[in-house]
Amino acid sequence: MSNLDKLIAQSKKAYVEIATAYDAADINQKIALSESVQKAQSALVALQTANLAQSVTVTDADLAEMSRLRAKINNAAELQSAITGIIGLVSKFLV
Repeated sequence: MSNLDKLIAQSKKAYVEIATAYDAADINQKIALSESVQKAQSALVALQTANLAQSVTVTDADLAEMSRLRAKINNAAELQSAITGIIGLVSKFLV
């Protein structure tokens, strides 16, 4: 499995974790997170599309960063930061 495939797999898992945290959030958190959750979903779809359209190089450091960001998802205080970080990481592979 290539690093890009691994990044896509980790991104999918991260999105599921984000969606689960979003579903468990109170209404105020949902309002604050809604736009970021939608952006994360869009970034994942774009990454999958980029994988089909071109060759993208993903490093081991990129995979480590995704793992670090995923670890932050379960901490409610860091959820917004984790989502923003994941969007930023995935976006760097989109042209």
